[in-house]
Amino acid sequence: MSHSETMKMFQEMLDKGTHCSQCVFSYWAERLDIDPEFAMRITSGLGMGVNHGDSCGAVTSTALAFGLVHGFSDAAESNSDGGVEKLLKEFEAAFAERNGSLLCRDLLSGGYDAADPNATVPKGVDPWENCAKYCADAVELAEHYLTAENIERYSSLALAANDGNPYDSPSPYAIGAASGATGLALGVLATLVVTYEKRRAKNEREMKDRS
Repeated sequence: MSHSETMKMFQEMLDKGTHCSQCVFSYWAERLDIDPEFAMRITSGLGMGVNHGDSCGAVTSTALAFGLVHGFSDAAESNSDGGVEKLLKEFEAAFAERNGSLLCRDLLSGGYDAADPNATVPKGVDPWENCAKYCADAVELAEHYLTAENIERYSSLALAANDGNPYDSPSPYAIGAASGATGLALGVLATLVVTYEKRRAKNEREMKDRS
């Protein structure tokens, strides 16, 4: 999918009220075989710079995807060469170079800060006019790190760690741990993704057993 096509897809989602964080993570969730509704829910709180104008949701949701594919659960792997921290810093630098900032309050047009309850939308300005571009940029830049080969490796390691069932227990490869300003929150989110999927798979098995 080209950059313009991705922008169009994200613009349609944004027009319906979807947050940039949801747009970007739903893109990767499809490739990571994560339930689409859950992907939307788990990233809904990251919009508008985690709701206080900080890191753009397109960036934080990408960090979550990085954690799932390149992350760690063993603290000894933190800051390892080529680890999630290094890769994420490279991605963030590329995003900031292309768009001028990582912060929602800086990226919205007209100097509008959507997280400020006292802020007013400037007349004649659409603060969100570039959000689809930011989402498409995040996806395009991340594709260098979240390749089909990376994702296949993530999937195979998760399966191997859990005897062929990635949802029987939270694998270190499935949990990951994203770094940066929102590292702790993203690490928790990644754990919740696996916990939810584990529960969903268990329920599906139980329903099949009853039928």
